[in-house]
Amino acid sequence: MLEEKSQTGVQSLEVGLTVLNCLIGESQPLMLKTLAEKLGMHPAKVHRYLVSLLRMGYAKQLTDGRYGLGDQAWRLGLTCIQRSDALQLAQPYVQQLQQQIDCGLQISKWSAAGPVIVQCLESRQAVSVITRVGSYMPLLNSATGRIYAAYMPEHLVRPLLEHEWSQAPVHGPKNWSEFLALKAHIQNQGFSSVEGELLAGVNAVCVPVFNQYAEIEFAIAALDSSQNLPIDPEHATLKAMLSTAQQLTKFLSQAA
Repeated sequence: MLEEKSQTGVQSLEVGLTVLNCLIGESQPLMLKTLAEKLGMHPAKVHRYLVSLLRMGYAKQLTDGRYGLGDQAWRLGLTCIQRSDALQLAQPYVQQLQQQIDCGLQISKWSAAGPVIVQCLESRQAVSVITRVGSYMPLLNSATGRIYAAYMPEHLVRPLLEHEWSQAPVHGPKNWSEFLALKAHIQNQGFSSVEGELLAGVNAVCVPVFNQYAEIEFAIAALDSSQNLPIDPEHATLKAMLSTAQQLTKFLSQAA
């Protein structure tokens, strides 16, 4: 009987990926000394691997000296999300919805930094409103952000909300108590909306799609002028969005 040989890897690559994993696991960029302490490695050794990650675009150094994830790391993450089974399975439904309502559509997923746009479909209107793939959406000023704020666990949402409240003035709820009222309203009606908060004269509506665990898997947002996309639960566009989200939720639960 042939003995199974253990596969040998490249140790230096594994160490480099360990450094990258540490950057991935942190919500904020780190100083070299802090990164070395977390890894249990000498700072000079960590720095050598960081230089390679910087050259390949998987890490970047900020002006204050801290190290964080680079553009290539974000591209890798987005590619993985875009190729996830749920999003692939959802494509026929998303394409049909876009043809039915002819609004710009944005598909988003949750990340540690908040909701991120992973797919965009432009409308056939003369003026198309769309956000580029990879953009992070604010929780308070966007329909996409509000839908995740309403359905994600509060211990994940609240720190991000507190950060937004500490920055520039926002539209909508100004504190946690007001947010809880908005959350209840969104969950009651099944969608979130904003009217001109991010772009004057542009409305946005967002609906959640849930997985077999009743957790929000991704969200679909429509953007268009206030004339073409009124915030009205009885309007055909909003009815179509809610119907699609319900169909997708049922489909993903059965496909799991």
